Amino acid sequence: MASSTPSSSGAGQDPTPTNLRPGDRNTTYDTWCGVAHGCTRKLGLKICGFLQRTNSIEEKSRAVSSLKDRQSSKNLNSSENGDRGSIFRRTETDFSNLYARDLLPAKNGEEQTTQFLLEVVDILLNYIKKTFDRSTKVLDFHHPHQLLEGIEGFNLELSDNPESLEQILVDCRDTLKYGVRTGHPRFFNQLSSGLDIIGLAGEWLTSTANTNICQ
Repeated sequence: MASSTPSSSGAGQDPTPTNLRPGDRNTTYDTWCGVAHGCTRKLGLKICGFLQRTNSIEEKSRAVSSLKDRQSSKNLNSSENGDRGSIFRRTETDFSNLYARDLLPAKNGEEQTTQFLLEVVDILLNYIKKTFDRSTKVLDFHHPHQLLEGIEGFNLELSDNPESLEQILVDCRDTLKYGVRTGHPRFFNQLSSGLDIIGLAGEWLTSTANTNICQ
């Protein structure tokens, strides 16, 4: 004959506060139930099991304290993950008085290097977005003499003196602006049929790691 004794596993128990509270609604018990039902189902049922038994206030406090510690740890990890993005925050930087010698491995060159590379990445990302826009031109065509004459500040002459980082950024923009968008959806030839983002990420990674096929 099957036993009529309730199972001790708690599988058939109703985890709702109305079936679990033993006394008045305005007791500390209801507070613990509120905390328990704010957890995931598995952890919440465990805490409800503590509440259903005649545990002491100290045991209940330890259970809730453990739960709060887990939540605090989770929030800390989330905060740390969020801070990873804020490490590289863009700031206003005057690149007209900065040169390659001011970048790493120069002493105290971390901030200048970060801001310069963030500017370069911004230029590249804007170019990538425009590349996949079918309404943009495959080539912003200009005659050679127009480029030689310095149209819109574009200059093909090489200076005898070092260029500032500001001028290098300008040259980066101009190079992408007047070059053929080989990744454009309307550009096809025997060497190029679009821009692959994963491949691009691999190229950036390889260049950053400073590797080549000989290593």
